[in-house]
Amino acid sequence: MSPLGVGISHSALTLQSGESKLWILLVGVNEYQDRGLPSLRYPALDCQGLGDALAKATQGFPNKEVIVHNDFAPQAPMLETVRGSVERLVTQARSQDTILLYFSGHGMLESRTQEAFLCLKDTNKNDLRGTGLGLQDLLQLLGSSRACQQLICLDTCHSGDMMLRGHHHSPAPRDGNITTAALNTTTQFMQVLRERASQSKGFCALLSCDQGQQSWEFPELGHGVFTYYLMRGLLGEAADERGLIEADGLYKYVYRHTLQYINNLNQQVRLINQQKRNRGDSQLYPEYPQQTPKRIVEGVGELILGYRSAIAKIEPQRQALVIDGLTTSTASPKITEILHGAGGFEVESFPDDGKNWSDVRAVIQRCLRWQGKPNTSSSYPAKDTPTTLLYLRGKIEEIEDGEAWLVLGDGVRLSRSWLRQELRRCSNAQQIMILDCPGATSLEDWLEDLRLGSQQGQCLIAAASPDEDPDFFAKVIFNTLSTANSHLELPIAAWVNQLQKPLQEKGIDVHVWLSGCQSVIDILPGNISHRPSNSVKTPVQEQPIKNTPVVKNKPEKLPDLNATRVNFCAIPQLQELGNIRRNNNFLIPNSEPYKQLQQILMQLAGPIAPTLLQRVLAKSETPTELVGNLASHLLPNQQANFQRQAMVILEPPMPKMKTPPPELLELDVVFIKKCERELIDLIGPIGGYLVERIMRSHPQILPTELVKRLADEIPDPKTAWEFQRRFPA
Repeated sequence: MSPLGVGISHSALTLQSGESKLWILLVGVNEYQDRGLPSLRYPALDCQGLGDALAKATQGFPNKEVIVHNDFAPQAPMLETVRGSVERLVTQARSQDTILLYFSGHGMLESRTQEAFLCLKDTNKNDLRGTGLGLQDLLQLLGSSRACQQLICLDTCHSGDMMLRGHHHSPAPRDGNITTAALNTTTQFMQVLRERASQSKGFCALLSCDQGQQSWEFPELGHGVFTYYLMRGLLGEAADERGLIEADGLYKYVYRHTLQYINNLNQQVRLINQQKRNRGDSQLYPEYPQQTPKRIVEGVGELILGYRSAIAKIEPQRQALVIDGLTTSTASPKITEILHGAGGFEVESFPDDGKNWSDVRAVIQRCLRWQGKPNTSSSYPAKDTPTTLLYLRGKIEEIEDGEAWLVLGDGVRLSRSWLRQELRRCSNAQQIMILDCPGATSLEDWLEDLRLGSQQGQCLIAAASPDEDPDFFAKVIFNTLSTANSHLELPIAAWVNQLQKPLQEKGIDVHVWLSGCQSVIDILPGNISHRPSNSVKTPVQEQPIKNTPVVKNKPEKLPDLNATRVNFCAIPQLQELGNIRRNNNFLIPNSEPYKQLQQILMQLAGPIAPTLLQRVLAKSETPTELVGNLASHLLPNQQANFQRQAMVILEPPMPKMKTPPPELLELDVVFIKKCERELIDLIGPIGGYLVERIMRSHPQILPTELVKRLADEIPDPKTAWEFQRRFPA
């Protein structure tokens, strides 16, 4: 039942009683028949997600009708189809009814008249007047409707990708003749919408961005940022004290959170750039330009869209492991509680009753290899990228052979090389690792060795409390988290700044490594529902991992990526997956290579990747066919790089040699490690696999030839040049 009661407006009561009707038209366009119009990643998913959110918000409104046109819907977003749906709404809506129209896709200006058009699937950019939906025409149709309350939401001026403007991975339009100015329609949209608003008290328009701005899409959100917060607002976060969700409150919520998200991301970029300066690297990441949602309305009419649903939220996908190898700190249990409560993590602590220190490696592996929980309720938008946090407290030991160890309880030791390999296997989740090592002097070396590539979302934080106060760092961690507002997000970059002040006052250096400019890493996600502090549970083990004995000097080897093959998929229709064939023996679903390919596709295609992978795997007989089919569903500027990365995983393994040839032994291992480290820094974790593959196929390769072959594997010329520059002759 609706929570509506005292003080409810007349419009809300008429919607709840069914006396008035809510008409909803949702349109989203990913792919255009005109290849000159850049493809977009998320409008269709935006459309679906917004429809689910509206269904929740309006479940107490018995009289409503929802019409959906997107790439995945039975009725595609063609011009005549959409125009027909608009005309139906206009002619059938009564005076007491409400119309909500949402469009996600490209808007474009006609070059001669500068008239604004919405681009549908069959729009031709050279004939906008004949094939596009003119905004002026749309508003004239709505103006002829008897419905006195109308809301139009436009998520246009898309960037086309989530990469930073000016970065070498930034997308280019498919047709060089189309200009950014032609796609930036906000100024004309605002002029036309203001004219319409001045004619009606009940008209309101929400735009995804202001003049001269872009509407950003982020893979971790799985949506455009504007629509992502529209969805969350409609699911109750924008409701007022009465539980009502109305247009004014929804706009204020979306405005505030869109700006906050971009600001949090830029704060992370600034910290990463500072790291680059400290390392002498002048190639800095540009910050994301602001995206400021706009509202156009005149008058004070109340436009009700729904009310807060009683449906439970989906908690963020967050896993944490707290290991206190010194077992003397009173702060460690408190850190566990705050991470589980305000942090929203499923937390496992170690040591604990019934746990032996000999099992600690298996516990760490289970945490780092956690793949996240399946989201059984797709209607609630949560960040798609899982987050894994590992807190390690122990003593550092260095030995003569150069290996470094973290000493935990019962004398159990973890080598730095073993920990590095385990972190690299965790490729699908954001990583937060905290090293609390009293008295340590080599923490900077640990961070240098444990850091991943520049594209992987990772934050490493390390500090050494003085011997006279070994719990100081742990206390600072707890104090900064416990005093934060748990209703607001606390991004990792802001938390690092909070940690630095009390530690530096104590004369303690904070060592930080932060990477990943495409998604915000949060230590506290905000808006976490209350969770009892005594309900910390050991997470369910997704896949059994054998408890291996603790070995002092044999770090585990990275998995052979060529041992099994993988594949990706296409998206004709997503309503039913159907029966997937299992007769192709070159790829095992849920195997390590399968997950690696799925992760690569997630970065390029977004949350549709798992479904795509299943579909294409069912239809592909060979690895080559699979990679080609998958590449056809990506943007042109993504295809070559994807094919290279996919074939690295799908290539059959080279025959193993019983003993390496003398030439391979002569090649400096330090040089090989440097190649791997620099390549990972430039192109991400796939760099390590490329080095391994070339060393397998060319065991007698010379250092200069190795650098050249690795550079040839990098599709971007500037990045390839930068890689070679780091290896002067």
